[in-house]
Amino acid sequence: MQLHQITVEYVAPEDRLLLHLSTQTGERLSLWITRRLLLALYGPLHQAVSRAHVAAEWGAVPLPEGAADLLAESARAQALRDADFATPPQAPAGSRSLLEGVIPVVGEVTLSVPVGSDAAGQLTIRWRTTDGRDVELNVPAAAATALQTLLLQGAERGGWGLAAPDGETARTQEASGPRFMN
Repeated sequence: MQLHQITVEYVAPEDRLLLHLSTQTGERLSLWITRRLLLALYGPLHQAVSRAHVAAEWGAVPLPEGAADLLAESARAQALRDADFATPPQAPAGSRSLLEGVIPVVGEVTLSVPVGSDAAGQLTIRWRTTDGRDVELNVPAAAATALQTLLLQGAERGGWGLAAPDGETARTQEASGPRFMN
């Protein structure tokens, strides 16, 4: 699936984040993200996004100590500058939901950064819902950066106390910023 739009909203009565993903082909996916899951996910997500950015630029080439962190932060900042946070999300005509019925709650997330030239710069995210369904997305590093940013902003709107990892850009830390990415 090729990711097209990401929307994250904090829903106060549920005290959860509602994540909406849509693909280029019009498939939609909505998932609930709990505070507990996001607190456990955020550090590994930050690391996986950084590895995906480094893999996009350098593949499997070993880098000197500290160089990978600098390269990842530079790529992350560029991805945020290039992202379209201004255009409101729009459901494509004929779009269909990947998971029918009640919006499922995510119970587990598996992250991996595939190696090899075909997958360089991709982050694979497998969302396992509490009802046992799996959804796997291959997300380019730039879109993964936007997802990470939107999740952080949603957590800030909810007052969840999730701090941005050291080195995050000021734009990433803006709580009142964008809630969607095209």
